Amino acid sequence: MATTKLATGKPRTLGGGRKPWRVALSAPTSSYSRYRVTFKEPDKETGTWSWTSRTADEHSEESARALFAKTERWLDGLSDHAPARQRVKAERTISALGQLMLDQNSKKLEERTVEQRESHLNAHILPTIGDVSVDKWRLSHSEMVMEKAAKTCGVARLGDIRTTLSVMRGIAHREGWLSPEFNPLEGLETAKQQEYHGAGKGYVDPSLRPETRMVDAMAAAAEKLVADGYQSFARLPYLGTKYRVAGYGGLRSGEQNALRAWDVYFDEGWVFVTGSWTQPRRDKKPAFRGPVKNKRPHEVPLPASLMEELYPVVRDALGLPVGATMQQVLNAQRAERLRRGKLVQSPDRWWEVQVDPADEAWLFVDTTTGLPVRSELHNDYWHKVRRWVSKNDPDNEWPVSITYRNMRHHAATFWHDELGHDWPDVALFLGDELTTVLNHYVRAGADVLKRAVKNLRDY
Repeated sequence: MATTKLATGKPRTLGGGRKPWRVALSAPTSSYSRYRVTFKEPDKETGTWSWTSRTADEHSEESARALFAKTERWLDGLSDHAPARQRVKAERTISALGQLMLDQNSKKLEERTVEQRESHLNAHILPTIGDVSVDKWRLSHSEMVMEKAAKTCGVARLGDIRTTLSVMRGIAHREGWLSPEFNPLEGLETAKQQEYHGAGKGYVDPSLRPETRMVDAMAAAAEKLVADGYQSFARLPYLGTKYRVAGYGGLRSGEQNALRAWDVYFDEGWVFVTGSWTQPRRDKKPAFRGPVKNKRPHEVPLPASLMEELYPVVRDALGLPVGATMQQVLNAQRAERLRRGKLVQSPDRWWEVQVDPADEAWLFVDTTTGLPVRSELHNDYWHKVRRWVSKNDPDNEWPVSITYRNMRHHAATFWHDELGHDWPDVALFLGDELTTVLNHYVRAGADVLKRAVKNLRDY
């Protein structure tokens, strides 16, 4: 049965030939049940133009005429991409778009930025709309992502997730996966972070700074789970000590993992932070000990009780017997620092020597691999400990809204509020710029408010 043409395009001579040809929109027939647009396009390899056809996304004349118009625009040079086949569209899912974004970003952005976007994808975007075809991506899908993320994420992270969606939208438009007439983020409302009067942009709300009792409870729980052989906690024998180093020393996660036996100065009362354990996520490269953030090695004072707690950790890392004295530990540390100092021809810069990670004396090691723990395993154990405390020690429950890295905020307030150190001292211990520390922890007028509350207690 002959087809019923609903529309024909302008005459064209693209691809050569004596007779011009036209784009044609045909209605369904008894032998073909879909609206169809026929036209010529060049072969990707040979460049030879030949007839082809596309079907509309929806079984309606409106959708078919939109496809016809899109084909005409492409042939007129007003669009960079020809209408895709249904099979190709089916392969162009949000999941595939996310992978394309990561591949493109990894060529021009810092690895940390790419890792953050990959985290947004895996945690929030793909589980929610990963199977959605990109050409059908609409505002409702973006709202689903943000609604789900809002249940566990703060305002700042929600903004980062929206940025990742925006990057994906831009790629979808450029690659022709999504028509420019559709903007799946237009009208998407996200909460904006409210700033306290007198607070800097990076101000950390006191409710997000762990209290000392919470830090101690988490460390004690970790020790108990290790001692009890709970699940596979024995892989990280000094997990409780690691939590205390994080909570009272303010070390970043990578800095904690990079600590070695030589970095602990028992006779001085501090640890020397000179590197950060880096775990590449986007490629197959092995983890390595890189430079400390800001490239500023710094000393971090620790409570005397915690320094004593580190003694068996260092002893074991050095391979000394259980009965080894503190002096024997000190002698071994000094000998190795001296040896490394000679290798770099500078005794004061012994820590610059690069050693095979398998041969390094790590403090907080995964006994299964012999290396610092991977972030995925660390996070898994952290949440197990948190849930255990919530069930067995509810008075000291660690809120899910406070992440592990906020241990650093406890150290900062502990040094300032309980020990009386000035903020420049705190910045020195954290290895941060003073302006960064002031933005995080200082709010103008806070002391005035405290005095006012004190004065009103008798009224």
